[in-house]
Amino acid sequence: MKIPVPLPTPNHAEQVALFRHGVVGDLITSTLEIGELQKELKKRARRLFRPPGSPVTRPYHWKTLQRWLYDAREGLAALQPESRARGFGLVLEQEARALLLDMRLEHPSTAADILLDEAVRNGVVVKDAISVPTLRRLFAAADLPRAPRNRVEKRRDRRRWEADRPCRIWHADVCHFWRREPDGKAVKVYIHGLLDDCSRFCPGLEGREGETENDLVALLVEALLRYPAPDVLYVDHGSTYRGDLLVLACSKLGIRVVHPDPYDPEARGKMERFWRTLRQRLLDLQKPTLSLHDLNVSLLAWLDVDYHPRKHGGLLGATPQRRFRDGIRDLAAPRTLAELAAALEVPHKATIRKDATFSIGGQLYEVSGRHLANKRLDVALDPFTGRPFRVSHDGKVIAFSTCDPKANAHRSRGEAQDVTPPSTRFDRIAGLLAGARKVRDE
Repeated sequence: MKIPVPLPTPNHAEQVALFRHGVVGDLITSTLEIGELQKELKKRARRLFRPPGSPVTRPYHWKTLQRWLYDAREGLAALQPESRARGFGLVLEQEARALLLDMRLEHPSTAADILLDEAVRNGVVVKDAISVPTLRRLFAAADLPRAPRNRVEKRRDRRRWEADRPCRIWHADVCHFWRREPDGKAVKVYIHGLLDDCSRFCPGLEGREGETENDLVALLVEALLRYPAPDVLYVDHGSTYRGDLLVLACSKLGIRVVHPDPYDPEARGKMERFWRTLRQRLLDLQKPTLSLHDLNVSLLAWLDVDYHPRKHGGLLGATPQRRFRDGIRDLAAPRTLAELAAALEVPHKATIRKDATFSIGGQLYEVSGRHLANKRLDVALDPFTGRPFRVSHDGKVIAFSTCDPKANAHRSRGEAQDVTPPSTRFDRIAGLLAGARKVRDE
């Protein structure tokens, strides 16, 4: 018994070529003149044909049939339709594309030409099959552009974590807000915030004109006067959180400053979620013409009325206010002004000149006694004003005052008065700490 051999199944392009050949194939060997051939093509253009894979019939223009006829004379392959695929790297097989994308995922900071050379060397693609710009476009289409080396996203095993009690970890961060002056000028406001990790309670929230270390320290001092000090202050790598004053003051108060890995915003997701809530429920609803004072009033009112007493999804339905208040009952009392004043002393060294003067921050000061010439002084500076409030030598406090050369020309040399120059800018925290230092020195 003879076993029938199965016939090969033509693909779509071959089916289209056979269809076109069936429409005009009988005219290949015809002896019609040009005018008669045109009449025959126009006659066939009035008929309906069903192309392969189409559910309906349709006519074709006689010029289309004429082009088919010319192609049919060259062979059946000429009747196959050209690919309409557009793009780049079309010669790549699907497996080669996937391998190239995997190479980019594994080496996000490597240049495209190096990846292409390695792909050719390992037989992923044929040499000169694609160019380097084509490979770059392939990576860009897959949203895999080259990442700078210092910003390569590390694969981390992230897990949900939470402090075991309130005042164990405080987050600190800054949110930007734009307001407008009455004359229409846009002014940026820096909203400094503190967030307790365990309870999501906000110990401090205030809009300020700057994003400096002193602004953060002032907010931290206010919070430490009201609530127990945290064990850890969790901050990012901004210049506001990497100054010597913050680290030194926190170390004196027993607070450890911790930074996450650079370029890892997900590591501080709780603080980012707090800013999102603040924007959605308050900042986006504020008039842009409000003053800085009105903004701070709104921030405090929002905390008391909306945020703190509102049930929090991350707390399984509990409120930040309830969890925080219940958790700090057995903790230490808030820090006193005297403790904070001692912690916020900035040490500085100065040398007495032969005219019994020394300079701090461009300001000239004087002391009494030529015996102190060329001596090194221990100066304690106010972090908020940058001005000295105590000067000592070998542990002995020395009276000092600002130096006025013009006034000295009209008076005899006498004992320097213990006069500390006033701050040019009012700051309630600086005033409170200055008062605490005065009481301690007395």
